[in-house]
Amino acid sequence: MRHIFLTIPLLAALPAAAESPRAAMFPSDASCYLRQYSRDHLASHPDQLVTQIAIGPEYGQAEADVLILRVAVYVRGSDEQYRGSAYCENTGGSLSCGLEGDGGRFSLSPAKKGAVTLKVGRNPLGFEGSRGFITFGAGASDDDSFVIPPVPADACP
Repeated sequence: MRHIFLTIPLLAALPAAAESPRAAMFPSDASCYLRQYSRDHLASHPDQLVTQIAIGPEYGQAEADVLILRVAVYVRGSDEQYRGSAYCENTGGSLSCGLEGDGGRFSLSPAKKGAVTLKVGRNPLGFEGSRGFITFGAGASDDDSFVIPPVPADACP
């Protein structure tokens, strides 16, 4: 009896090693996501406060295990930009993030067409502007989940 053995390289037989959420969503300091909601969208979501949200990494980060993100939002009735820094770690297929100063927690996960989905945690997110503070999400408003598409770095605030 004659045996024929086929040699199949192991790499071809197994799926490629999964890329970390951080590497997939924020491969460089130029990575940026921005969503500006249309008047029609806001009219159909009267309890949504956020009119624009942007996320991108802080420039020149030294820590390899923590990703620091800049988060900027605009809300209804204000022309002020509210900002916060979030500290994120890979957790399974997403990033788990906490806003500085006990500003709340959110997760980021990859979405279709290169976008990311931001889901607010159990408590509202809090941001500071030059004239005050805002909070939203976690049942306090219709701002619990955002699908944010990628944009060129110069489009982000």
